This record gives sequence, C-alpha cells and structure tokens, in this order.
Amino acid sequence: MKVDRTKLKKTPTEAPADCRALIEKLKGCTDEQLVTELQQIKTWNIGKCELYHWVDLLDRFDALLAEAGRPVDTMSWMLSCDRPERQPLKALLLALLNFTALLIEYSFSRHLYSSIEHLTTLLASSDMHVVLAVLNLLYVFSKRSNYITRLGSERRGPLLARLQHLAESWGGKENGFGLAECCRDLHMMKYPPSATTLHFEFYAEPGVEVKVDKRATSTTLHYIHIEQLDKISESPSEIMESLTKMYNIPKDKQMLLFTHIRLAHGFSTHRKRLQAVQARLHAISILVYSNALQESANSILYNGLIEELVDVLQIPDKQLMDIKAASLRTLTSIVHLERTPKLSSIIDCTGTASYHGFLPVLVRNCIQAMIDPSMEPYPHQFATALFSFLYHLASYDAGGEALVSCGMMEALLKVIKFLGDEQDQITFVTRAVRVVDLITNLDMAAFQAHSGLSIFIYRLEHEVDLCRRECPFVIKPKVQRPPATAAPEGEDMETDMEVTDVAMESSPSAPPAVPSTSSGPSSATPSPRGGVQCIPQRAALLKSMLNFLKKAIQDPAFSDGIRHVMDGSLPTSLKHIISNAEYYGPSLFLLATEVVTVFVFQEPSLLSSLQDNGLTDVMLHALLIKDVPATREVLGSLPNVFSALCLNARGLQSFVQCQPFERLFKVLLSPDYLPAMRRRRSSDPLGDTASNLGSAVDELMRHQPTLKTDATTAIIKLLEEICSLGRDPKYICQKPSMQKGEGAGAAPPPRSPHAAEEASSEDEEEEEVQAMQSFGAAQQSEAEPTQTVVGTEERIPIPLMDYILNVMKFVESILSNNTTDDHCQEFVAQRGLRPLVTILGLPNLPVDFPTSAACQAVAGVCKSILTLSHEPKVLQEGLVQLESVLSALEPLHRPIEAPGGSVLLRELAGAGAVPDATLSAQATPLLHALTAAHAFIMMFVHTCRVGQSEIRAISVNQWGSQLGLSVLGKLSQLYCSLVWESTVLLSLCTPNSLPPGCEFGQADMQKLVPKEEKAPSPPQGGRRAEGEAEGPSPAGGAGSDPPPAQGLLEGMGLEGEALAPMETDEPSATDPKAKAKITPAMAARIKQIKPLLSASSRLGRALAELFGLLVKLCVGSPVRQRRSHHAAAAAPAPTAAARATASALTRLLTKGLSWQPPPYTPTPRFRLTFFICSVGFTSPMLFDERKFPYHLMLQKFLCSGGHNALFETFNWALSMGGKVPVGEGLEHPDLPDGTGEFLDAWLMLVEKMVNPSTVLESPHALPAKGPPHGHPPFSALRFLVVTQKAAFACIKQLWQRRPLKVYGARMAESMLAILCHILRAEPLLRERLGREREGPAGDEPGGDEGGPRREPHVNQQQLQQLMDMGFSREHAMEALLNTNTMEQATEYLLTHPPPLMGGAARDLSMSEEDQMMRAIAMSLGQDIPMDQRAESPEEAACRKEEEERRARERQEEEEAKCLEKFEGAEPLEPAELGAFTDSMLPGCSRLLDELPDTVYRVCDLLMTAVRRNGPAYRDSVLKQVVQQVWEAADVLIKAAVPLTTSDTKTVSEWISQMATLPQASNLATRILLLTLLFEELKLPCARVVESSCVLDVLIKLLEVVQPCLQAAKEHKEVQTPKWITPVLLLIDFYEKTAVSSKRRAQMNKYLQATGNNWRWFDDRSGRWCSYSASNNSTIDAAWRGRRAQRPVQRPGGAATPSSSPPWCR
Repeated sequence: MKVDRTKLKKTPTEAPADCRALIEKLKGCTDEQLVTELQQIKTWNIGKCELYHWVDLLDRFDALLAEAGRPVDTMSWMLSCDRPERQPLKALLLALLNFTALLIEYSFSRHLYSSIEHLTTLLASSDMHVVLAVLNLLYVFSKRSNYITRLGSERRGPLLARLQHLAESWGGKENGFGLAECCRDLHMMKYPPSATTLHFEFYAEPGVEVKVDKRATSTTLHYIHIEQLDKISESPSEIMESLTKMYNIPKDKQMLLFTHIRLAHGFSTHRKRLQAVQARLHAISILVYSNALQESANSILYNGLIEELVDVLQIPDKQLMDIKAASLRTLTSIVHLERTPKLSSIIDCTGTASYHGFLPVLVRNCIQAMIDPSMEPYPHQFATALFSFLYHLASYDAGGEALVSCGMMEALLKVIKFLGDEQDQITFVTRAVRVVDLITNLDMAAFQAHSGLSIFIYRLEHEVDLCRRECPFVIKPKVQRPPATAAPEGEDMETDMEVTDVAMESSPSAPPAVPSTSSGPSSATPSPRGGVQCIPQRAALLKSMLNFLKKAIQDPAFSDGIRHVMDGSLPTSLKHIISNAEYYGPSLFLLATEVVTVFVFQEPSLLSSLQDNGLTDVMLHALLIKDVPATREVLGSLPNVFSALCLNARGLQSFVQCQPFERLFKVLLSPDYLPAMRRRRSSDPLGDTASNLGSAVDELMRHQPTLKTDATTAIIKLLEEICSLGRDPKYICQKPSMQKGEGAGAAPPPRSPHAAEEASSEDEEEEEVQAMQSFGAAQQSEAEPTQTVVGTEERIPIPLMDYILNVMKFVESILSNNTTDDHCQEFVAQRGLRPLVTILGLPNLPVDFPTSAACQAVAGVCKSILTLSHEPKVLQEGLVQLESVLSALEPLHRPIEAPGGSVLLRELAGAGAVPDATLSAQATPLLHALTAAHAFIMMFVHTCRVGQSEIRAISVNQWGSQLGLSVLGKLSQLYCSLVWESTVLLSLCTPNSLPPGCEFGQADMQKLVPKEEKAPSPPQGGRRAEGEAEGPSPAGGAGSDPPPAQGLLEGMGLEGEALAPMETDEPSATDPKAKAKITPAMAARIKQIKPLLSASSRLGRALAELFGLLVKLCVGSPVRQRRSHHAAAAAPAPTAAARATASALTRLLTKGLSWQPPPYTPTPRFRLTFFICSVGFTSPMLFDERKFPYHLMLQKFLCSGGHNALFETFNWALSMGGKVPVGEGLEHPDLPDGTGEFLDAWLMLVEKMVNPSTVLESPHALPAKGPPHGHPPFSALRFLVVTQKAAFACIKQLWQRRPLKVYGARMAESMLAILCHILRAEPLLRERLGREREGPAGDEPGGDEGGPRREPHVNQQQLQQLMDMGFSREHAMEALLNTNTMEQATEYLLTHPPPLMGGAARDLSMSEEDQMMRAIAMSLGQDIPMDQRAESPEEAACRKEEEERRARERQEEEEAKCLEKFEGAEPLEPAELGAFTDSMLPGCSRLLDELPDTVYRVCDLLMTAVRRNGPAYRDSVLKQVVQQVWEAADVLIKAAVPLTTSDTKTVSEWISQMATLPQASNLATRILLLTLLFEELKLPCARVVESSCVLDVLIKLLEVVQPCLQAAKEHKEVQTPKWITPVLLLIDFYEKTAVSSKRRAQMNKYLQATGNNWRWFDDRSGRWCSYSASNNSTIDAAWRGRRAQRPVQRPGGAATPSSSPPWCR
C-alpha cells in the first residue's frame, strides 16, 4: 500500500542536492524511460538521506508492484508479471526491485516502507528472477535494520511462512541433494528421481470428493503424487491452478505445495536449479537475521549444511560466483547467530586457522586480483560477501584467533595500502580496516612489522586529498602569536574565503556575502552549503580508520610510535575534516576531534606542537565560531575536547579569547539543536544531552578553576536571554509537542510498538544527516520565520518551553553534579538568582506552564541551590518576585459592579476582539499573572519538600519574616478570590444554575461570541490554551465542566463527592436532555471559559498543597516521618518564625470561614460553596493524615477567631442567613441547595475536633512548659472542653430532625460519632481537670515570688553546659525553654542561629576600617553616637529584625489574652448530658426508621450512654427496644392472616407486605439493634427478652409468615423479608446465653466467689497441675468478674482461656 503520509514528520531539512536531482529526474520519467534509468544505477554514488524524500517515487513503485502481483482474472495463481506478453512490466519490476534494495541500504527511516505485502505476493511468482530480486531486497531489510521483526503479525506471518518454504531442506548431501551437486550441470540421471517428483500429503476438508476416499474426513490423510513434473509443458502457476480445482487443499498448505511444484518443475534445468539454490540460501540468511528460526532452526540449519556451503565455494566453475556469494552470505548469517559449535564448524570447514587453508588462500587470491592490474578481479558481489564474512568472523574471539593464525594481517594491509580509485574498492578497504582493527590486539607484532600505522595514516591522507577536490575549504584562523608568525595570514579572515584561489574554486554557487549576525565571520560559510557531501562509502572508510587511530593512541602497545603520529600528514587531514563538518558529517567531525583529544590526554607534553601547527586553533574555530553539528554526541563531547585543549596556559588563553561559554551555551537556545537535546527513547542509557553537557562543563570547570567565573557569567547571560525571549512581545511560545516546520529541528519519527528494538545505528545516522542538513535550514528559518497573528500584531512562535527545560537541565547538572556548593556559591555571588527566578513569571509563557516539566526543572534548580548552599536568598528572591506578581493581581480581589460576575471573565470579554486572548499577556494580564503566581507556588512547594532540618529551618524563617508574612497574607486573599472565581465560572458554565432572569455575569458571556463566524481557531504556530487538554467537544462541554472545580475543591481538602448536589443540578454527559440544552454558542463560550476555570482551579490546588507543607514545616514534622515509633516523643517548641507563619495560616482559615460575598450575589449557593471549600481546606491544615491534630495550629486557630467563625458559619447556614430560627432550618422547605453538602463537611471536621483520643494523645503536641515570655501554654484539654460544648449545642439543633435526602446518612453518622465522643470524654475530662487543679496548687508558693518569670524553670546545670560549649546565655536559655531534653536543646541551638542584638551586632556589621576609625575617635575622647552615622545595610537588617520581633511579641500578647479566656472553661454539665441521654431514644428510633444503615452507630451511642448512666438506664433502653420489636411484630402477625373472600387485597399484595410494610423495615432494624446490644450485654438482654415474652411473639410470627412465603414461591415472587435473619440470630443468641447461664449456675455450686485453686490437666503425665499464683488470681478474677481476660499460658506451653476454666479442686 502507499506510504501513510499522515504519520510523516514535517522534516525541516531538504535532501542533498544530488539526491534531489535524481528524485526529480526519476519522477519525470515514463515507464519505458524509468526502466532504462534504473538499470543504469548499479551502485549508490549519492549521499544518504531520509526515505521520507522518496515517498512520491515509493508510491509509484507501490502501484507497479501491485500491478505486477495482481492475479490474472481467470487464474488465481498466475501473476501479471508472469504472463509472456507482460515482459516490459517484468523488466521494470526487476529494475525497481534492485534499485529499491540500493535505496534501502543507503537511507534511513526505513519504517516508512509500506509495500511489504506486495513483496510477499511476488514470492509466488513462477519466474525465479522475480523471486531472487524480492529476496535481495528483503535481505537488505533484514541485515540493515529490524524492519521485518517490527512488522505487524498480519504482515510478518505470511512473509516468514513463504521464506521458510523456500529455505527448507531438500534432503541433504546423504540423499543426493548436496548444494554443490545441485549447482553442477550434471545429467538428471545423477540425481535421485524424487528431484522431479511431486509428492504432497495433506488432510482434506470433509464433504469434498477426492481421489482416495469418497467419504473423507478432516482426519484422513490424502496425497498428490506426480512423477516427472518437469516434463509437463505448463508453467508452475498453471499446474497449481489445476491441482487446486482437483483437490480440496487447505489454504495454509497451498503456498507450500506451489513452492514444491516450482522447485520440481525447474529442477531439471541447470539455470533454474541454480536460481532455486540461490533463493534457498537467500531465504536462510533472511530468516537468521530476522530472528525467525526459533522453532525450525534444526531443520533448516541441519547438520552438514555448513559443509555443503563450503563445498559450493570450492567448485572451480567461475560462472557460479553469484551462488558462491550467496553461500558466503549464508555462512556470515550463521556466524551472526553467535552459536559456538556452528562457529567452530565454520572455522574447521573453511580451514581459516591454517595459512594454506581454503579460505585464507581464497582471500589472498581475491586481494591479489584486486591490487594486480594484470589479473582479472573477482566479481564485486563475491568480494563484498567475502570481506563481510571476514569481518563477522573477526568479531568473535575464536574467529579472530583463526585469522591471526593464518597470517591474514599482511594481506589485509595490502588492501589498505593499494590506492585504487574505483569507488567499489573503497568498501573492501573499509572492511579490511575493520578486520585489522578487530585482530590487531591479537597480532600486534605483524601489524607493526608491516608498518600498519603508517599505512593507515597514508591511506587517510589519500582519501582526504580526494575529498579536497570536491571541498577544498580549510579554516585558517587568525593566530594571535608573536608578530613573526602572524604577519602572513593575520589579515586573512578566518574562513579565508575570498582570498585564496582554492576557496574561490569551491564556491561558484555561494551567494554574495551575507551580513553576519555572529561575532565571527562564521555565517560566510563556504561551499559545503552547496549541498556537496562525502559519499557514504568513503565516509564509512574514514570513520573506520579514525576509530582505529582513536583506539591505537590509547593502546599502551603503540606507545612508542604514537608520540610521532602527529608529525606527518595526519594533522593536515584532521584539519580538513574538522573544517568541513558539513561535508563529512557530524560523526566524522566528532571522531576527528576525539582523535586529537585522546592524543592530547595521552601525550600532554605534545600539545604545544599541535598548537604550533594550528590544529588546535582550527578545532576552536570549528567548535566555537562555526556552528557545531547538531547531534547529541558532538555536543556531549565538547567539554572533554575543551579540557584537552586547555591543558597548558597557552591553550587556556586561546580558549578564553574565543569567549567560549557564551558561544557554546547558545546551542541551548537554538531551534536547530532541539532534536539533539531530546532522548531518543526513555530507555536510552545516555540520558538527555543537556544534562550530559552540564555534567561535562562541571568537570571542565573543576579541572580549570579559572574558568569558573566566566562560565557562571555565561550561564547567567543565558538565563537573561531566556528572560528577554519570554518578555519580548514579538514572540509567542509554541506547543512543545508540535512538529516545527519553521526551521526548528524535528523530533525523531514516531515509533512502532517494537521501537525499543530499533537498531541504534539507524537513529544515529538519521540524527546525523538531520544535523548536516540543518546547517542551511537554520539561516533560512532566521530569514523567513513563520508568524502567528495574536491580537493585532504578528508574533513569532518560539519553542520557549523546550529552551527552558534544556537550560534548566543543563544548569541543574552543573550546580548539583556533586555535593559541594562552590558552583552554587559562585552563581549566587554573581546574582544569578534573579534571572533564574524571573523565568517563572515570564509573560510569554503559556497558561499551562506551571504544570509542565519546564516549570518543575526551574524549581529543581532552585531546590538544588537551596539544599547545597543553604542560601536563603533563593527563597527571598522568590518571595520578592511573588509579591510583585500578587500586587498585579489586586484587581482580582475587587468585586465588579452590579449585576456582578467573574473578574477573569470580564477581562476575557474585554479582549473579545483579540483572537485567542488567553495567549497574550497584554490582552489577559490577570490570567497570565495567575499563571506566574502558580509557577512561583510550584517552586515553593518543591523547595519546601525537604527532610533536612537546616533547610526546613531556613524555609520557616523566610516565611515567618515580614516579607514572608506579607506574601502569605496576599496568598490567603488570592485563595479566597480563586474560590469565588471558580464558583462563579462554574455556575456560568452550567445551564439553569442561576435564577431565571438573573443578569449575573450574562453581559460578559454574551461578549464572548457575538456572532458565529467569530469562533476562534487555533493559530498555526501558537498554542491553543487548554481546549485540547480539557476535551474540545462542544456537546460534552457542560458535562465535563464540573470536574475542574471539583478538583479545586478536592485540592482544598474536600472529599471526592463534595460536589454531588451541584452535579445533580447540572447536565451530565450521559443525559441526552441536558445535552440538548447547550446551544452551539453556549458550547463555544464554555470552551473559552475553560482556560480560566482550569487556571484558577489548578492554582487553588497548588496553594492548598503549599499551605499544607508550610503547616508541616511550622509544627516541626518532616514531610515523611520514617521513625513512626518516635512520633509520641515531645517535640521542641516552635520557633518565633514558625509561630508567626502558623498565625498567618490560621488567619486564612478564619477569613475563609467568615467570608462575606458581594451584596448582589444571586443565590446563597455561592456562599455555601465557598464555605464548603473553607471547611474542607481547614481539615488538612489542622489535622494530619491519621486525624491527629497539630496543637500549634489548634492554638492559633482558637486565638485567631477561627474557632468562633466555624460555629457561627453553622448557625448562618442552618438559619438560612438569619431568616429562620436555627432549630427550624433543617426541615424548612426553602433550605438552599448545598446546605446539606456544607453540613456534611462541617460535621466531619467537628467530629475530628471533639475526638478525645486523638486531640489529647496527638504526637504533634506543644511542650508542657509555657512559651519563653511566660504566656499560658496551650491546653488541649481546654480546647476539647470548649469545642465539645459548642458542638453539643449545634447537634441539639439537628437532633430529631428529618434527615436530608442526599447527605442525611453521612450527616447522621457524623452526629452519632460526635455524641459518642462527647459522652466518652466526660469522665476523662473531669479526671484530668481535677488533676490540673491540684497541680498548680502545689506550685503556687514558688511561682508567685515576683521578678522575672523566664528563668526559674531552666535547669541551671544544663544551662552551664551549653554556655561551656560556646553559646551565649540568652541563646542557651531560649533553647532550654523551647525544648525538653539536652539533645533537643543542642539541636535547637545548631539549627536556630541567635539574633544579632545591640552594639555587638553593630560592631559585627561594621567593616574593619570603620571599627578602626571608631576606636581612634573614642580614644580621642570624641563621643560617636551611632545614630549620627549613615545606617549600613547590616544595621538596617538588624533594625528590621528587631521590628519583626516586637510585632511578634505584640501578637503573642494578644494570643495569650485569648488563651486566658479559655482557662476557666468548664465542661458540659452532667445534668445536661443526662437529660439528653434520657430523651435520646426517640431520636435514635427516628434515625433507624429513616436511615436503617445507622444502626451500628446508634448501637455505639446507646452503649456509651449505658456505660455512663448505669444498670437502670440500661434496662430502660432494652425494654423500650423490646417493646418496639413487640409492636412491629404484632402488626406483621395481623397482616399475615390468610386472605378471606371479603378481603380487598390481591394475593400479590398479601405476599409482598411482609417485606414492604413500614413495620417490616422497623422490625428488621430494631431486632438488628437488639442483637448488637446482645453481644455487649448478654445476661441483661436475655433477662429483658425473657421477662417480656417477646420470643413467643417472634416465633408466632415465623409460624404465620410461612403461608405467605409458600405462596410467594408458587407465584415466583420470592422476596425474603429482611427481618427473618435478625430474628433467627436473636433466638440463637438467647439460646446460647440460656445454656451458658445454666452451666454457670451449676458451677456456682462448687466454686467460691474468690480463693479458688485452679488447675490444668497434663496429657503427657496424666496429672492435674496447679497454676502459678499470679495466673491463678487472674483466672479467679475473670470468673468473679464474668468478663473475658487475656489467655493464661500454661507451663506445658498450651494456653487455657479463662472463659473455659479447668476443673477446680
């Protein structure tokens, strides 16, 4: 089929000129001309390029292949190309197949080839010429790539099956079918008669008349037997056609039969027999290379095949060279299998290990014929196969040793030395070089004896000289040396372009000089721009030789000769290669530079000689002034090359003069280098180029410390350049993933699922050619950039996100390549933090930048600087810039005038004339400011997530500073505005969410799409905000809108179902009626609003995450607590900064809980949604993941008024804004939508706040001692008292009210849990409050002595120890007051530096000179008041710190007064609780009636009340429950009376009433409650059940219900009543309790209340044994208390539970 063009990449490069010319020439040919042209192309003489460029021709070829493989109408096995009259078609077919094989060998992106199914069809041709041409093409595919292995199974399966048919054994040598015998032209009498006999067995399908058995089944074997098939005059296709009509041959066997027919039919003809042998050998090779021999390996590669192949090689007939070549290729493929036995067999059979062996003699003869003009050379195909075989053989140890043993080195060096000009000969030299490379280590003496190194260098010079004819240009840089040497060439420009004759020859097509934009004349690049490139064969030879030289230089065995390797012509050759990267390609350029590099590292003393001959200057010019080839390998090698060139002072000076870093780092901001920056695959071990480049630059800076300053300056300039690109209004950021057709490098092509198996060489070649071709494309793109219309001006799209990502990876790698902080310190000292942090807020960035990898990378660099250098300036700079962004967001906080709406929507509507206004920071400044704020927040989130205590202390101190607190205040304001904006935008996107006729926000909505034709379309190069990501379909617009806001709410701490009521009112994606309500105009508006909603919700989530992390930093717990068993240890007191930060965070909570909407808000739903967010957000701010509270946050929450606001919000919601009494709100018909959702969230939060076990036992407790200023400590006990009283008052307003439909069940669960907590906490609170009152009474005499209140609690011995360590008294005192142990105090001192105070601080802040002047003045008796001197920055900082400290002290004083108010708080009165529990049962019953699933919580509540109120209350509750059971059962008994003729009920109604009557449900819940109580109160329950005779009623009920159930079964309407199971369970409980009580009564006759002697029986000794005294008393107590105790361990090892005591004697 034709190439799928939709999957093609938009390549920015063009094909090489010669390649392009050939393509155009072939495209213009008719079929007749095409045959002639293709037949003339025997070898490939043009450059390698992508298959992409050949797509048009490949499509034409595909059509020809389809035509050739099309079956004739009347005969399905006769192909068009096999018809005698279609000879021109066959000629064209053979020509294009041979040409395609050449094309595939010398191209890449082979996965584009799409005609494989036609090739599979053509394997069924009757003409073996066609089959061989197809196999030749498949051979190239299999050897050069993994194309065949990556094919889909539907295309790979048939192809491999046909290949296996061709490759199968004919019987082997022992059966007379040896390959050599088959190749000889013998009489047919010499071959077995089966050679021309067709014998084929198969299982026929049943029901078809066949020759053998008329009643055939599929298990019956049939056969076709035709002797002397070659005598039949028909073609194999015609024979096959007739056989398929005669026999019912299975489809999967037909191709195998045809292959047998074709072989037997042609076997008697020598020419056809040779073709069949050749096809078989080809097929074996293809199958081996395609890894397709797993199952059939032993049958195809049978024992004896290798001997047969060698026999073919030994046939003297020179007419069989093609067969011999195929035989060599098959041997090569078998070597490729890496099977040692096969390799040994090949070496033995070919005699490779012996000088006079068959193969060595053959190779020497071939070489002699190649270099001796008087001899006829061997055919090219045979010689190529022979050298390829040698190369593969040498790749294995055994093969290499064999080649050394036979003296192959001398012969191979002859090949390299012989300067044949034929292009074909180059390929042999290349293979000879590779073989020599592989065996040199084994035969170093022979290599050196024959002057191997000189031969290599001489050959390299010869090949480079041939290249000079096409590309004579050589770099001649300005050499800044003493005047004597500089004079001749000093005036010449670097490229020497217009001056030398050679340059003029090479540039006839070069345009006139173009004004250069770079600092050097690199833009005036010479002839390689014309598209001339080194032919692939010569490039491969040069690559092999350079690779060898590179290894030889580093080999100790060559150490003597290597010192002089650069004395001859080698530097000249290397100069030419390095000067012409465009001509030779990046790979050769890289190898040439690496040869120089390894030489310098090997012989550093000889660097000066390279500098003298100008080689190093050429390298510096090529690397720093010209454009470096855009491949990952070249870029990654640069710092290593520079390290070598800088090994002496002269080299370092030359390097610095080139301004290297600025030039080098610019590759990170060039679109041409983007493909080289990307990883080809995630599994790529090399990683990404930018990181590797950074690591290498780091090494260079460490080897040459003098470069550190320049490199850091260049890095900072790079960051500043990114900032200028991000600010410049003429640019716009394009999508990172878009295919760049504007001169930007394209990504590698899309891969198939088997991409991981792709040969890496193809990737590298592809990238290499892209790099070569991008030299011209870069300038073209600069001249004609594609522009995008955004707003009224045209803007140029640039891959800004890719630039940022690569630069950040690069910088990160430099700064954090090792754990030292010297690079970070230098970066900070040169003020690099400002441009780094500025990147986060660039206006040209898209609105989804904060969620991108680029933003994460910037945050990662900031985090690295912070963690390595402990530099607080990172956070300071971020806070300063974030504050300016937040100031720009001030308009967001001001509500717009009535009728109101969304501020963001108003901004977007105001920019309605601008298409895609969300892309322009000028059109939508608020939206882009939100994006910038989000990016800063992501950076702070990243830096807060650290475990090191020092870094956490730095973070807290920065957030607790005046600047940090100011930013926190603005962030809290932003958070509130975001919740409001999200709520408004969501309602505007949702039909019918606003009251009819409401004008709220409608004016702005109408402006979005004033007319249909104004619907926006994405720009060509710009990005389409969020439309694609959020789901662009208009129909699903409203249905998919709620999730962003829900995500916002979830980010603020709500549960996943938090938006359920809102969603019930909105159209869902599955509701067809809802879809119909959304008009196209509405859908278009929704699509435009989505970026706003998405940006606000994502920022809300990020803010919630940041606030949560700040809470954890303030309370001192790391993000991950690895030592959970230490959680209960008392933590040190929070620092002043932590307390201030906590205060700011709780002020946010208070603001959210007391928020007032604008007066024109159309519906209370908006305020309720806001409160839902606030309540949900409060929970993670006050409690950890295990529901334990942070006491510091509780204290600040209480003191900031958040606690009061929380309960006032409840009253507001339940009173409907004060319109109705609180007690009536829940059942009011006009209760606003959303109230239930709010109450549910509110109750879940309050349930955590009243839980005594978590609040009192929290691991996040504050120290028991008070803060340093003598303020009262936070009392969790008092907090619990205050909260429980307030919560109890609220629960009473909800008790005995009708539950809400959606949230009633969850609300009831929370209410019952709160009541349980209150009742359980009552005795605990009274006990602890009593102890608290007793405690201070004993301490009063010591505490009221007056004087300072800070020192009496400090351990003087510990204080002295700390002062002996060198800490000041004040600092040590602060540490002891804030911690509990000596270790914690020491840790505190190390992580909290002391504040500078008074004169000492001023002295420290003064320079030495200032201090000296001051001392002289004082010695002269002059009075120097400090305030007369100008205030230094250090003093200003001290004064600022002092002001912050005073502000904190004032705030703490206010908090202390607030805490004192709660000191006298008393718990709930017992009488109040008693009154509630006495009247509680009706409320529980109502809950059970309406919400049966609450029965378990109700049971918990009743049991808690029973434990509190005693036996009388218990019996009362049980009697009431039993009475309710009786009443419900009685009603059901009456209803179950069989029907009479006078009844009006139908049979169906009578049957179903046992399950549908209200009393049926009531009975089920009451009995279930009774059984749950039974488990806790066995005997009391049993007594009440017995005394009430309720069991008789239940048994009667079971009796009378039987007819109903029987009738239901007959009517097939069986619906088992839910109450049956609990009834049976209750009866079972009662029976077990009765049996237990009787046994106990019997035992009581023998056992005393106390003092029993318990024993156990030992089975082994057959004796009764006594327990120990402690165990005996435990069992006795269990018996006396009638309660289960822990099992008692017997001495024998078995445990006897106390519930089953042994006999007592």
